[in-house]
Amino acid sequence: MKYYFNCDKWGSCFSVPASVAQKHLKLCDPVYLKVLIFALSQNDHELDSSLIADACGVSEKIVDDAVKYWQTNGVLISDRNSAQPVVRNQQVGAVKAFDPTGSSVSKKLAIRYTNAEILEKTRSDKQLSQLLNEIQSVFGKTINSTEQGELIALYEYYGFDAASILLTAQYCVSLDKTRVAYLATVMKSWYEQEILTYQQIEREIIRVSAVKKYESRCLSAFGITSKPTPTQLEYIRAWKDMGFTIEMLEIAYNKCMDNINKLNFKYINTILTDWASNSITTPTQVNAEDSKFKGRKKAASTAEKTSYDLDEFERFAKDFDLSRAKKNN
Repeated sequence: MKYYFNCDKWGSCFSVPASVAQKHLKLCDPVYLKVLIFALSQNDHELDSSLIADACGVSEKIVDDAVKYWQTNGVLISDRNSAQPVVRNQQVGAVKAFDPTGSSVSKKLAIRYTNAEILEKTRSDKQLSQLLNEIQSVFGKTINSTEQGELIALYEYYGFDAASILLTAQYCVSLDKTRVAYLATVMKSWYEQEILTYQQIEREIIRVSAVKKYESRCLSAFGITSKPTPTQLEYIRAWKDMGFTIEMLEIAYNKCMDNINKLNFKYINTILTDWASNSITTPTQVNAEDSKFKGRKKAASTAEKTSYDLDEFERFAKDFDLSRAKKNN
């Protein structure tokens, strides 16, 4: 089918870079194209995420992701003193097509850079150049161009600063992970959780390290040397959230072994949940509760025995014949 477009009927017009039509119609998310078209139509106005989101009928988070996509691909830049998008021409490597069924931006995007592009970026950005050099010192090895591209994507597309990436690299080394791919996976996960600044990353590392230490100490207390299952880790993290110390976990573990003679996370969880509901958080409180329980058990046993004796006495009294007793005497 042939088409004829009557351009004379247009009102006001705006330009769209040819590269958008030539390179990105098949690659980009359709929603990102909507954001771009609106941004280009407002080239003389200052924009913010909320305004674009209202115009396009999407969330501000999607708007921010779309702007970053077009920035990474050299179509838009943002004035550092405003949110106004500006058209520019710059060649950037191929970008993997966006999958609309994907669950996250980090899983959708895989940016590729040529060696020439990497060289040009490092020449024009001293912080980036320093980042690539220092990462090699932290990991203790040379990184290849693919790994350099992953780091550039974290820096340019995801917006992490050099200090944050280096901090994360040091954290990875502490876990004996010295691959850029692992570092990128961690930081993309943080991006999805909106952990973006150096301070936020530092807090998250401290939090995760504390959880890992708690898990390790718990497993050691339980005598577990193999890799824990996801369910076991879920229990352990729940106990940490309840505020129980490792000493309290050991007490619950010992009670479990005394009662059923085997390690059972569900049984231990029942004990700890009961303690939590009764605000029992210290060994002293456990001992006091155990003493109360023994006292109640002893009282119940005594009451049961007394009740039995009274029943026997009533039967004896009912059948007792005094005259026959005298004859026997």
